[in-house]
Amino acid sequence: IQGAGGGEILDTLHVETIEATTLTPHFTPAQHSRMAFGHRLICREGTQAHTFYHAFGFRFMVVTVRDSGGSLLLRPHLRSTLYPLVPTGSFHSSDSALNGIWETCAWTQRVCSLDAYVDTPWREQAQWWGDARVQAKNTFFLSGDTRLFRRGIAQIAAQTTPDGLTYGHAPTIAHNCILPDFSLIWLVTLWDYHWQTGSLEPFLEQEEKVRGVLRYFEEHTDPKTGLVGYDKRYWLFLDWTEIFKDGYPTVYNFWLLIALEKMATMYRLSRKPAEARALTVRAQSLRRSLARLVRRDGLVADGLTFDGKRVDHASIHAQTLALLADFQPEHHAVRFEKSLLPYIRGEVTPDIIPSAYWITYGFQALTEAGFGAEVVDCIRARWLPMVEHGTTWENFAPRHGDESFSHAWSAHPLYHLMEILGGVRQTGLAWKTISFAPTFLGDHADATIPTPPGKI
Repeated sequence: IQGAGGGEILDTLHVETIEATTLTPHFTPAQHSRMAFGHRLICREGTQAHTFYHAFGFRFMVVTVRDSGGSLLLRPHLRSTLYPLVPTGSFHSSDSALNGIWETCAWTQRVCSLDAYVDTPWREQAQWWGDARVQAKNTFFLSGDTRLFRRGIAQIAAQTTPDGLTYGHAPTIAHNCILPDFSLIWLVTLWDYHWQTGSLEPFLEQEEKVRGVLRYFEEHTDPKTGLVGYDKRYWLFLDWTEIFKDGYPTVYNFWLLIALEKMATMYRLSRKPAEARALTVRAQSLRRSLARLVRRDGLVADGLTFDGKRVDHASIHAQTLALLADFQPEHHAVRFEKSLLPYIRGEVTPDIIPSAYWITYGFQALTEAGFGAEVVDCIRARWLPMVEHGTTWENFAPRHGDESFSHAWSAHPLYHLMEILGGVRQTGLAWKTISFAPTFLGDHADATIPTPPGKI
């Protein structure tokens, strides 16, 4: 600041989006989790400089100068405070739209990596663990760095409820943010870390917390239906959508099935066969219970009400997890043909649509089944509007001033494009074996994937 007479007041306001025609900031601090980021500086006489320190993401800064005679010269500067992620992974193709999408996803992941994975640098900056699972895979393909993921696993484990559940994000004092489905995802991330690195260390370190989560779900499994039900004390998230939750949700129980089977494998690898057998028996029982939710056409219904009535709606979410859990594979074809493929091809608009976050699981199932070209077409159509903004969005159509336009949980095209067009997929522990089967779209494409044995 130059030319200060002393006593001038400078206020800044930092926002993510504005109304372009009027330059009006989208500013809703009274709404849930919305922040009013700003600074105040009172000048002394003469030339001066001051550095404020609080890390937050923004795109627009409003500066208000009070009590000034108009002689101030302001020269703002920015400092970047990000995790030291070294991007050794890369992607490039003959399709400039896909290149733009990949770069947008890569930058979004970088700005959502601070001292922990955060949902967005703009809003509450919380380490939500459903988000973190996606962000970890983004990071694996972008840099191969596992340190934030490893630290986050421990931080989530450090806060649990008396009945064993982890919190939805950590560290936190938000006792209304206990998400049982994110506790299941936390279990699955122990497997993810092992699959990426070959290490059992986090699982062995957190075994007591693992037992606590597993015990909660055993105690809250209904003996009549064999399914786990909605616990009204907590927030059952599943996805930002109107998916069935108030009863025995299919999606919730598929996450439990996947977690049980992953934990059984981890116990077996840890040479604890009794624990592995017990979890395998629980998983087999849950598979039998889920079988009663399969409709005549092979699609899986969305759950049971508390009074035992089947909810016959068959969401994309339920079909996706049935595919990923390899549940009744004789019905896999119909789940693709009647559910996932019509949606991503734009042939139907379901009443329950996966969010920009959750669709990564649909993309995974479709890619593994050989529908990579359809996934790329969907990514091009749904993510291209995000490129102009520069970061990926919380939802496909976020509300200005309310939802985030910088959410790394939707940056997963980063690795989907590398897997589909680059053609390399991990098939063995710690990338010791891979498959190579590129989907040929456009004139050329190349990808570099950092892995524990080296770059591919």
